[in-house]
Amino acid sequence: MSLREPFVETRLSAVLSRGRLEPRFRALSPEDAVDRLLRPVLLAEGFSAQATDGALDGIRNREGAGSTSFGSVALPHARVSGLGRIVAALGVNADGVYDSGPSSIRVILAFASPASATVEHLQFLAQVARLLRQEETVSDLLGAADDSTLLEAIRRRER
Repeated sequence: MSLREPFVETRLSAVLSRGRLEPRFRALSPEDAVDRLLRPVLLAEGFSAQATDGALDGIRNREGAGSTSFGSVALPHARVSGLGRIVAALGVNADGVYDSGPSSIRVILAFASPASATVEHLQFLAQVARLLRQEETVSDLLGAADDSTLLEAIRRRER
């Protein structure tokens, strides 16, 4: 008997439609950004405060081992025990997302995948990297006025 769902959604727009989208997002630091973006999503998934803290620590530890950022995009992430699906949150700000941190980062997509979904995690990461390496996609996101405009910009760019 498998503990994970038979299908783990890997399309960014579908994951974010059940996640969090934050235009004009601002955080004190990369660590604060991960907390502010993903904590509400993990709690909504039914994680306890303690399990949420553990998941966020896992993401911070993963980032400490090697940053997953390129250009103006940061992708803090980890695989987390107890999740049944990929969860994500997107924060964007044309003026930069961090008060104290890499000043070039304008888009942050923080996500967590089920620990048992290695293939889906890698598929999601590859798809997100392809999408967010496109300057047109980043430009569309930075120009979005609200969360529905952010989601629509992603849907337009997905293949």
